[in-house]
Order: sequence, then C-alpha cells, then structure tokens
Amino acid sequence: MDPRERRSSPRQPIKLAAQIDAGSGEAWPCQIADFCAEGMFIRYSGETSGKIERAFAGGSVTELVVRFRGLEGNRRYELHVSPVRRIDGAMGVHFTRPDSDAFNAMLQLCGSSGDQARSSLRAPSERVQFVLHQCAKTVTRFIEPLMDACFVQTVEALRIAAQKAPNDQLANELMDASGQIQGRQRVLWHYMSRSLESPLKPEPKGAPGSVLSVVDKNEFEDWLAIRVMVTRADTQYRGDLLQLKLRLDKLGIANRTGHHNPLGPALVCEAFHNALAQLKVSRDVEKVCLKTFEQTVIKQLEPLYRELNNILIRHGVLPDLDLSRYLSEQAPARKEPPAEVLKPEPETPLDKPQPEAPESKPGQTARGLKNRVAGEFRGYARAAQTAFATVRNLLTTLQASRVENGEATPEPFAANARPLSQGELHRELQELQLRAAAPEEPAVPLRDRVVGKIRETGDTRLNAEQQQTLDVVDRFFRSVVDSPKLSDYAQSRMRQLEVPVLKVVMRDPEFFEDQDSPVRGVMNRLAQLGVKGGRLNPVVQRRVDELIHRIATEFEQDTGVFEQTVGELDTLIDRQNLVYRRNVERVTAAAEGAQKVAESKTAVASALESKLAGRKVPRALVSLLDGGWRDLLSLTWIRQGPDSQLWQDYLAVIDSLMAFAEDPDSSINLPELLRLIQDGLASISSNHMPSSQIRDELKQFLVRRPDKAPEMVEMPAVSGARPDKQVLSEREQRSLQRWINRAQQLRTGDWLRDQTKAEDPQYIRLVWIARGFSRFVFVNHQGMRVVELELEALARQMRKGIIVPDNQYDRPLVDESIDRMVRNVYDQLSWASTHDELTRLLNRREFERMLEQQLARREDSRALLQLDLRGFRLLNDTAGYQAGDETLKRVAEVICRHVGDGMPVARPGGNEFAMLVPEEQGPEIAKALLEAIADEPFEYGGRCYTLNANVGLAPELPALISAEKWLKAAEQALNSARDKGPGRFSIYTLDADDQARQEQIAARVAGLSNPDEERMLLRCQKIIPLHGSTRMGAQYEILISMYDDSGQLITGQDFVRMAERYDRMQAVDRWVVGHMLDWLRDQSPDPRHVGGVCINLSGYSLNDQSLLEFIYEKLSEKDAPIERLWFELTEASAIHDLQSVADFMLEMKELGCRFCLGNFGSGPSSFQFMRSLPVDLIKIDSAFTGQLAANQTDQAMVRSMVDMAHYMEREVIASQVESREVLDMLRQLGVDYAQGFVVEKPRLLTSLV
Repeated sequence: MDPRERRSSPRQPIKLAAQIDAGSGEAWPCQIADFCAEGMFIRYSGETSGKIERAFAGGSVTELVVRFRGLEGNRRYELHVSPVRRIDGAMGVHFTRPDSDAFNAMLQLCGSSGDQARSSLRAPSERVQFVLHQCAKTVTRFIEPLMDACFVQTVEALRIAAQKAPNDQLANELMDASGQIQGRQRVLWHYMSRSLESPLKPEPKGAPGSVLSVVDKNEFEDWLAIRVMVTRADTQYRGDLLQLKLRLDKLGIANRTGHHNPLGPALVCEAFHNALAQLKVSRDVEKVCLKTFEQTVIKQLEPLYRELNNILIRHGVLPDLDLSRYLSEQAPARKEPPAEVLKPEPETPLDKPQPEAPESKPGQTARGLKNRVAGEFRGYARAAQTAFATVRNLLTTLQASRVENGEATPEPFAANARPLSQGELHRELQELQLRAAAPEEPAVPLRDRVVGKIRETGDTRLNAEQQQTLDVVDRFFRSVVDSPKLSDYAQSRMRQLEVPVLKVVMRDPEFFEDQDSPVRGVMNRLAQLGVKGGRLNPVVQRRVDELIHRIATEFEQDTGVFEQTVGELDTLIDRQNLVYRRNVERVTAAAEGAQKVAESKTAVASALESKLAGRKVPRALVSLLDGGWRDLLSLTWIRQGPDSQLWQDYLAVIDSLMAFAEDPDSSINLPELLRLIQDGLASISSNHMPSSQIRDELKQFLVRRPDKAPEMVEMPAVSGARPDKQVLSEREQRSLQRWINRAQQLRTGDWLRDQTKAEDPQYIRLVWIARGFSRFVFVNHQGMRVVELELEALARQMRKGIIVPDNQYDRPLVDESIDRMVRNVYDQLSWASTHDELTRLLNRREFERMLEQQLARREDSRALLQLDLRGFRLLNDTAGYQAGDETLKRVAEVICRHVGDGMPVARPGGNEFAMLVPEEQGPEIAKALLEAIADEPFEYGGRCYTLNANVGLAPELPALISAEKWLKAAEQALNSARDKGPGRFSIYTLDADDQARQEQIAARVAGLSNPDEERMLLRCQKIIPLHGSTRMGAQYEILISMYDDSGQLITGQDFVRMAERYDRMQAVDRWVVGHMLDWLRDQSPDPRHVGGVCINLSGYSLNDQSLLEFIYEKLSEKDAPIERLWFELTEASAIHDLQSVADFMLEMKELGCRFCLGNFGSGPSSFQFMRSLPVDLIKIDSAFTGQLAANQTDQAMVRSMVDMAHYMEREVIASQVESREVLDMLRQLGVDYAQGFVVEKPRLLTSLV
C-alpha cells in the first residue's frame, strides 16, 4: 500500500453530508466519512461514482473542491483536496490547501473540542472506564428485550411483505430473509451487542479502522436511510440527549461514533445495521427490517437515555445541570419585539469566520455546539411555567383579590423594619433549623416559625421576594403532610426537613423543577419508607431518624449530605422491598394453588356428573367417593393433569364399579381393581371414613350372591341455572357490563383505593388475576393479602365507588404535592371568584354556569326559583348597612335550610336570591320560604322589622334552552308575583307565539334524520394567535345551524341545545366530521390562511361508542388531513365515562389530532376535566371576557386560568372577544389565542376557498 494512504494522525469519524466539485461547476452529493489533520475519506453513490470517473477520464482534473455547511447551517466551508486512492464508491484524499476554520468546523460537527482531537484519542481514566462500563451494560440490557420483540415482528413483517410482493423473485427473497432472521436471532444479537459496546472502549493501536477500507457501493444509500431514522430519533429525545452529550463532554470522552452523541440513537441504529449486514440481504428486505426496527426499538428509547443520565449523575457528572439555564446562557441576548408583532427570526449568514472559542476547563463544549443547541431548542424559551412561578403568581392574584374585597392579610413585620440580606437570612434559618431538629417539636406551620424567628431581632423583616418564597414553601409542605399516602411518622419527619428545603429554595427555586435534585430524592424515598398502611421495621426506623437528624444538624449550603442520604435510603428501601416481594410471592403462590384446587374440583365434579348424574349408583361407590376418591381425583388432576394415564385409571375404577352393578357377570379383574383402590387411598391422607371400612363395603358389593341385589342410591340430575343468580334488567346489565370491562382492564401492579371505610380509606395493590379474569387478589403495602374478589363483585364495588383505581398513586411524593399545592391555591382563587363574600352563596355568574350544566345533563327536572326581599331597603336605611348585611346572611341561612342538600343557591345581587329545586317540589318550597321569611324576627337597635318576599318560579321547559332564557323566565314570573302583593309567588308559562315557535323548532330538530338532506348551514369564525410562540397559526372554528320550514335561521345555540335534547347531536357530529374531512381533502385551503379547523363535539356525542369508532376510522384513512383538524369538547359535564373518553382521545392524539376543553370556567369541575382529559388547549368561558378590560376580578381569574393551563402545558383560547381593549388585555394576561367579532365575524365556510 502507498505510504500516503496511511495517516500519521488518528482519524475522526464524522459522517457529514457534503458536495464534490470537479471544476465543472456541477456539484455532486457525497459523505465525509472521517478525517484527520492530513486528509479525509469520502463516500458517494454509484451515480456520483460514475460522474467522478468520467471527470478523471478526461485527464484535466487534478484537484477537487469539497463543500459542506457548518454547525448551524449558516456558513459554507470549502476544502481543496487531491485524490490519493480511489475505490468503488469512495476515495481517500489529502488537503492541498489546509483550512483551519473548515477543520475546526468539522471538529464541532462531530462533537469534539479542538483540544480533544489534537491530543489524539487517549484511553479514559479508570474512573471514567468504570462509568462507561456501566453505561455500556445498561445499553445492552435495555436493548436486548426490545430486539427479541423486534426479531419476532420483523419475521412477521417480512412474511406479510412477501404476500404482497409484485413478483415471485422478491417474494422468495423476503421469505428467505424471514427464515434467516428467525434462525439466526442470537447470532445477530451477538454482532449487535458488540457494536453497542465498542464506541465506549478505547481504540487499540493499529486497529483496522486506522487505514482506509473498501466500502460497498450501496453504503451511501444505506447511510441516508439510517440518517433519516437517526434524525427523527434525535428530535424525539433531544432534551435527554443534550444532557447526556454535555455530561459525556464533561468526562472528556472522545466521540468514536461519528455522530453528535456517542450514546445517541445513531449508535443503536448502526449497531443494528452492522448486524443486518451479516445476512447480506437485499435493499428491499433491508427497508422492511429498518421500518420494523424503528417502530419496535428506536421509538422506545426514552427510558434508556434517562437512565444513562441518572448513571452519570450518580457518579457526580454535572448533577446540577439545568438545561433551560444552559440554553438561556448560550442563546444570544436580543431585545424581544412586542408580542403582537413577534415573528420567527430569519437565519442570517455569518459574514466572516468566527474566532475559535477558548477552552480552559473540562466539560466546556465547543461554541459551535452551544450555538446549535441554542438554535435547536429556541422553542424552549416559552416552556410551560414552573410550579414555583405558577404558585407565586396565583398567590399574588389571590392576595390582590382579597385586598380588593377588604380582606388584606396583616403585615407580619414592623413598617420601619430593615430587609434582611441573604447572608443574614441564612444565619437566621440555620439557627431555626438547629432549634427544630428534634422531631418532638410541636407542629407549628413553617411560615409562623420563620416569621417568629425574624421578629425576635426586632428591627428586621423579609423582603418581598423572600416573603413570596416562604409562602410557596410553606404551602408546599402543607400539601406534603396532606398526602393521604403518608403515615404520621413520615409526616413528622417531613416537618424536620422544612427549614433545610426552604434554604435550598431561597438559593435556587429550581428545586421544584429539578427531577434529579437530591433534596427531592430524600423526600420521595422517605415517603416510600413511611407510606401509610406500611410497617416500618424498628431498626430501619432508627436509621431513618439518624439520617434525618444528620440533615437537620449538618446541612448548611452543600447538598452533599442529601446525596449521601439518598444512597442510604435506597439501601433501606431495597431491604423493605425484599420483604414485600417475598410476601407477595407467598400470596400469589397461594392464590395460584387455590385456583388449581378449584379448577381440579370443577373438573372432578364435571367428570363425575357425566358418569353418574341422574343414575342409580351402588352405595359402595358413594362411600368410596365420599371416603377420599374425590380428593384423590382432584390431587391427580393437579399433579398429573387430565391427560395422564393415572387420571384415566382412577376414573376407570368408577366405570368398572358401575358396570359390575349393572352386570355381575362382567369381566372385571377384581384383585387388580382392589389393589388400585387400596394404593390410591393409601397415597392421600384423607379425613374421611377409614379405608378398611371402604374396603369391606366394596368386598360385600363385589363378592355377593347373584340373587342378592346391591344397595343402590339415586344420584341427583345435573342442575340447571343457578337459582341464586340475580336477574338484572337490560339497563342494569349494560351498566354492570361496562364496569366488568373496566375491571378486566386492570393489570397486576395497579394501585386502587379501598373506601370501604370512607373516613379511613386504604390503598391496595393488585398482584394476581385468575385465568379468565375470574378472581382478583389485592395486597397492602406489606405484601399481605387484604382483599380477594370475584370479577362481578369487583365490578359492583367499582361501580359503587368503593374500590377506585388510582393511576396517580405511583407518582413521587414531591410531584404529587406540587400539583396539590397548585390546585389548592387555584381552588381558593376559584372560590373567591364564584361566591358572594357576604352570604357565601354562589354569585350570579357561577349560578348561570350551574344552570347551563343542569340544562346539559338532562337528568332530574329542576325548577328555578328567584326570590326578592320586600321591606329590605327600609331596614338597610334605618338600621344601617351592618344590620343590612346581617339580615342578608340570615335570609341566606333560611333559604339553605329549606332547599335540599346539593341544590345550588345564589345571591345574584342586592336583595335577590336564586336557587334550583326539584321541579315537583317547586311550589311547595316557594310557599314554605315565603312563610319562613315572614315569620323570621329581625330586631336591630331595639326596633323590630318585618320582611316579606316574592318568588318567581320557572320550570325546566324545552323552550328555555339557555341559562339566560331560564333566568329571564324566572324574572318574568317574579314580576307577576310582585304585582300580586307581598308573600305571593307566580309560575312562568310560555305565551302562545313563543310556544308555537319553539314547537316548530323542536319538531324540525327532532325529525332530523340525514343531515345531508337537510338545509344545514356551516359557518366558521377565525381564531388568531396573540404572540409568536404559539403552537398553531390562524385557525377556524366550525359553527353549525339550520333553517326551519319557513326559511328562518335557527341560531347555533338554539339548534345545538335542541339537538342535544332530542338525541340528534350524534348524527349531527357524525355528519360534520365526515363533511369537514371531505372538504379539507377536496378543497385543500391554503395553510398560510387556514392552518386548521376546529369541530365541536358534544359531551352527549362522546357517550356514543359508535360515533367514536366512526371518527377514529375516518381519521385513520390514508389521505385524511389529520394535521389540520382538531376538536373542542363542549358540555364535558354530560360525559358519562370520562376514562373511556380519555382513552379515545389518546388514540386520536396518536393519529395527530388535538383537543380543546370548551367552556372552561372557574369551578373545580373545570379543573377536574382538565386533569382527567388529555386536552391540548382550554377555551375560557365567555362570561369572563365580556367585562375583562374594566373588571379586576375577571382579570385575576383569567390570569389564574392562564397560569394553571400553562403549568399543565395547555394553551389558552379566549372566545367572544368583542373589543380592542379586551383583546389587548388578553394579550397582557398571557392568553395564547383569541376569537370574536373584533377578530372576525362568522362567515360562510365556502368563503375560505
């Protein structure tokens, strides 16, 4: 070999897309495979190879130009090279004009620092080799079971592809490959596992890779296929991969894979490709294999990269790495444009080469890498708000709301007190921490303890930021100790950690977001050990006490004491888990044994029934069966099985005895029969009659005079249906079947909440399911069996809410407590915005929302009562406002006493009250209220006042299809009652014209059969983004209505409510979905103007399983424009089975659909729906936007909804935006999208194209 073909410098793999120019001005694609200080190795396709050969054949080419783009793609580099050696599909070249900028750019692209490359690839230190060995083992252990499944599915995929092959030759290739893979799985895995481990080993001197090697002419096409797969995976796991890359850089690992991350998806892809190369299969076979490999392996790698990061963290490699902070530090500082004009930044090319970044410390990555990362993750700049920021914002909003209502919290410090510096605060907290180290300290809230300690100094106070941090941490620990999973012991130990955690958060609020924080680790592990219902070993408990005491006394600023504690707690948890696993193994073994016994008894009973039922049987045979033969059969069935010869022999004994009873002359080998019976009975320990007695009876039966008939016993016939089986109605059976189906979806390992004792529920875990889902066994935290239920009994318990699955139980304590803290603060805000502060009744807006829910549910009919006090103004003016307020509170109490529990009662304003009551009791309750208020004594300042009232009653009529119309009807009835005089009530009735109009609409909608044939009208209204960081561009919501027989338009709200009332909404939704999919497919509106369309789905429709299946099938069609369609769920309260709807939504989201939760209000039900349903957006109830510009309460509520939604990674839409002022306010409050007349009025759908 020519000495020039060997390189004096180590090679650096890169696999970089480039172009070759032979001087003709035409550029051909190629790949830079590796490079060193002297030259490069280049690969290219067969087509490019031919062009290069023709160029060299002309004899004029002596120098080539290789061009490639830099890290961010915004600069082009050129390298002038001369060929040294050409082979089929590749060539080795050396640099004719060295270019340090281009060389450094390649170093950055392959993930190496300049120093690292120039110093050659040195073997890592022993510590690093140990860490890498762990990583290598983790990779292979994780990939192996995935590959087992991959091989099975690849074999099947190749067979299916063979059946669909266009010709016999390809079909034979595919079938041959299928057989090869099936027969050589272990060989393929051997090659693959070697490749998986090789990038982590230092390269030995003289390795084959140090010289140029011949490559297959198809390798470039293979590389392209692998590169596409790797790019998709890099995008899917980019957050974890970036952290892994930064930590490997910290260790100074030389990248030998040629990809950005030495442990990234490229490693796995190339390992599989190298293994597959051993089979020398065709490109068609390879395509099928790669597709299956991507689905079964590459898309399942997320847990692997998390574990690799955790391994490096446990070994102290960048344990405090904060990705968001790193990205923000590397991103170029720039002034943000106003939200309304924020646009994506164009990429601007660099005018000149950038200077080389200084590299002085291990772990600092090349500047090019940082810039690329900053660009790649620029979208992370607007991540969901952190828990800390969310709670702080909610608390600020809550405090402002209380100040507005005159309920300001008193200032805890003197007005002239001096703010504490961080150093002073740390010293005060350190003293408090040592003081509170003893677990027997009384449970005083953290906030009170800290404030009390600061007050001791007399002249200092917390500044605003410190006070906010204290409030958040205080609420966090209240949420922690409120966890239903914690024992009293664990709660007391958690309180000992309050001050240390406060010190951590004061220094760095990222504690709430850092999943790998050792502080979180200690709290989560302490919760595992001290779980409620568990049993803590006294030795373990003493050790836990010592560890927590060490933290409380030793922790100052360094979290090393927490890291040590995490390791020791893990050891204790492992010890506890070992006991749990042993107990569970005993329980499951016992359950399995009991099932086998039950199955054997059933098999024996069935066998005996088939032989003896309804027949006369010798008493001797009955004695034999009762004396132990049944037990022997059962034991034989368990031990030997129903196909064994011994089982058949023992059954044959019964046949022989029955034959002898019917015919004494039958040929029976009596000695052999008696020996078999005697041996069988002797093999079991029976508690029945002695075998000698049985043997005597058998001898009397078998040895008797021919004229003496044996004593016979009549055996009962086979019983029919069980008489104790409860007969259910068809409706009850359907309901029970739904819960049976849900019970059958449970899997071992699931946690459930047993609420048999409502005041003290216990958590149980499913550990064993009988074959056929016939029986379920549950254990407690100690692994001891506590509940065992048959399938139907479990389904009934689940339907009653006694046993409830809890899919959140396994969540770490800190995560669960943070969510509970956020929800509690939000609930406080929600209550303040939905209730009247004086009477503590619902306010008007929340009452209207309750009315809408009542109309949506269509369950038990209700009547709306509106009550007006008479004589209140005189009392308020003469006795004073305080007496007036007291009177309103007393009237509210009177009303609540007369209205049933669970019925909503409100004070819409002034001296008016409103309530919902059962419709049949409406007149009776109205009369009782009037009498009670008239009889109630009101005495102020020595003067007695008499109050009366009037009541208007509006029943739930079909025409009253909205809360607004229902309230107007009640107001109209109230006016009629006023006209009658004090103490009277009136009932609303429709006038003749309204009645006729509503009957016409109802008949039209109720008769709706096929919407295609009706005069349906589809309109749309624009939804616009309010800033440049939203996930969607401009969208349109589809609005539906129809014309009545006279050609008059039925409004959308009236039409939808009537369609829901008459069970026509499912047909309408089905038609709209099908029509819009066809419209999007046929019209293909310009995505720059119509990014997507939103279709409303009613909660009633979501109860129809056939509709859900129809939607799924339509969206699964090959050419369905899924990416441009999303759904808004309206009337979520009408959904019967939230879990099944959530499952449906998850399936749809896998296809690419998005979902929005409509009518999002301030009540807890809205929050519950957002938690239970996997929606991507929420749409704020329009009641909050009407007066938003002027109403501070509405502003506070919208701000809190936005904070909550962003915390839960949902975007926010505001609807019915009617003014520019409201639009501007929504933008200020962080709302993501707006819809309304100020944006665009509704227009015909046909006008979009």
